[in-house]
Amino acid sequence: MFKRFLPKQNKFFDLLIELTEAVLESARMLDEMMDKNENFAEYSSKIHFIENRCDDLTHQVINDLNDTFITPIDREDIFALVNSLDDIVDTIDTIASRMNMYKLKTQLQFGSQLTDILLIQTVTLNDVIKNLQNPKQTTDKIMQVKTLETEGDIVFKDALLNLFEDEKDIVELIKKKEILEIVERAVDKCQNAATVVEGILIKNM
Repeated sequence: MFKRFLPKQNKFFDLLIELTEAVLESARMLDEMMDKNENFAEYSSKIHFIENRCDDLTHQVINDLNDTFITPIDREDIFALVNSLDDIVDTIDTIASRMNMYKLKTQLQFGSQLTDILLIQTVTLNDVIKNLQNPKQTTDKIMQVKTLETEGDIVFKDALLNLFEDEKDIVELIKKKEILEIVERAVDKCQNAATVVEGILIKNM
């Protein structure tokens, strides 16, 4: 059974949980930031702090991999999973930074819908990592993350259509388009992380 590879006390398992919880925290803050459309500098600063914490966790995992002779699962799988999770928070940090930098004149239409999807994905990924010992439950949640990515594609296309139809200020259009593209990229990053977990499950079930 897969759970024998990832006992609860395993340091890699604990670090993965800590990392996914930080990713979730950053997604929750971004969703709030997009919804409230204010206090950009404060939100951006808090998200960047989380991103730095995730970098530290990622480096800790890499250092532990170098110092550990026998790992619970293939070291390249642990490395790929940690990096895929770190990619999510890096992208979230970029979104928050752009929002703070650009200071849009009007609220980004469909932005909250996209960050809602991103938030649900990170909630689900957090559950996935915490329940790696339960392959059936984990497999179902992986599919949820992938389904949400498809929903994100649909919302993103609607957002672009709305943007090109309604936004008359070309500078604002460029800013909003870039932010939407980066949020959509974050949604894709979540799917990438889910795919990495899926590969780990297939190898170790």
